[in-house]
Amino acid sequence: MTQLTKGANVAVPSDAVNIVVTWTAAPQAPTVDLSTLLVTATGKVRDDSDFVFYNAPQHASGAVRLGPSSPGSASVEAHLTGVEGVVERIVVVLSADGGPFSQVPGLTVRVDDATSGQVVAQFGDMGATSETALVAGELYRRAGAWKFRAVGQGWDSGLAGLATDFGISVDDAPEQPSSSTAPAATPASAPAPAPALRPAEPSQGEQPGSDTSQPYAAPVSPTPAPLQPPQQPSAPQQAPLQPPHQPQAPLQAPLPHQAPLQPPHQPQAPQYEPLQPPHHQQAPQQVPSPQMAPPPQMAPPQMPLAAPATQAAPSVVNLDKGHVSLRKGDRVSLTKTGAPPMSRVFMGLGWDPAKRGRNIDLDASVIAFDARGRELEIVWFMHKKEFGGAIVHLGDNLTGQGDGDDEIITLDLTAIPPAVAHLVFTINSYSGQKFTDVRNAYARLVDAQSGAELVRFSLSESDRATGVVIAALSRTPQGTWDMRAIGQFANGRTVKKLVKPAAQMLGL
Repeated sequence: MTQLTKGANVAVPSDAVNIVVTWTAAPQAPTVDLSTLLVTATGKVRDDSDFVFYNAPQHASGAVRLGPSSPGSASVEAHLTGVEGVVERIVVVLSADGGPFSQVPGLTVRVDDATSGQVVAQFGDMGATSETALVAGELYRRAGAWKFRAVGQGWDSGLAGLATDFGISVDDAPEQPSSSTAPAATPASAPAPAPALRPAEPSQGEQPGSDTSQPYAAPVSPTPAPLQPPQQPSAPQQAPLQPPHQPQAPLQAPLPHQAPLQPPHQPQAPQYEPLQPPHHQQAPQQVPSPQMAPPPQMAPPQMPLAAPATQAAPSVVNLDKGHVSLRKGDRVSLTKTGAPPMSRVFMGLGWDPAKRGRNIDLDASVIAFDARGRELEIVWFMHKKEFGGAIVHLGDNLTGQGDGDDEIITLDLTAIPPAVAHLVFTINSYSGQKFTDVRNAYARLVDAQSGAELVRFSLSESDRATGVVIAALSRTPQGTWDMRAIGQFANGRTVKKLVKPAAQMLGL
């Protein structure tokens, strides 16, 4: 077995290898996920299908797939003879949820010969500090053969930032086009050094460490780009300052209109101008005109009509009668008379393919908003834990737990920060499949302690969209939570695209 240091490489003796990542699992330690990227000579993926992760665990070629995983370990299997010729690197990516990699003890990457079971190499000291995503290592072609290189390069921007730098779309496009320099200069500079560095690397030794640091360090540069869009809104703020000067000109315009009014109504013209602000004085002075009296009388009936809308809140049902089935637009209070507030629950989301034999793999996510509709956090497949574990995305349900739920998101309602006013649950098709290919989509809230289903909302509609905002939990003034069935469609391959539509659907 070869003990690798950062930048060192070793020949891979077999066409089938397993990359195994291990760490010391602890209750307070971050959760570690393993994924891979199949990268071409450009330094980027061809498209999003070259991203192998928990929700797309096997590449279309069948050459790369995620292997067995357990608390404290994860693996990826690579059959190198089946890797397409255009793919030059298989990048092994680690991401941490709940803290940086400095809080993950015993992190080690191991290369195993899948045929003989022997350990080929091991890489342990990655020197991670504040990073939440790492390129742990990579399998790469060299003179018709394959090698493994220990990289250990981190990203503070998490898995989403790392994946974006390798060409994966995470639906951040609406913010990037506003900066003309962000998409063009930075990504192009990152892959350029990689082809030039490899010919110079030795068969063994640590000089490649300096080489690998260059192509992987470049992605840090995209961080200034998002700072430019916020400066642009200042321009439209100055534009509205000019119109207020224009209304002053029309204020002089009425003077010509008053001039033609004075001949026929010279005594009345000066009376109408002072009477317009106090509307209550028009009725007594214009006694001969009965048409002016009805409008004030119609206004009082409209005022009490607004009160019943505010009285709808007490009519919201609670859990006193047990299980509640919601229809679109319905709301239920997650309280029960005489019972303590609801604490640990999970939201199970599921769906079926509209046609038999067709694989439908969707992604469930949750967006946390404050009371003003500002996005606080997103828990999704690229960031599966937030608020100290108060919200945890369990990923694809591969164990059958949850009565057929495809994905599960656990919630500790008592531990969610007070700033969080709304939790909006979405389902997206990362592969671009439409919801016309999906049926029986649902969201159900379950008491995590008893396993009892509390609320269910089944979506009977379909739409040629790639996303749906299915339900929301909202905090009440009393500190309890309500669940609301939404069921409105919007286009978005990931939850990032549904942030603004979700806020609008809540009226935020």
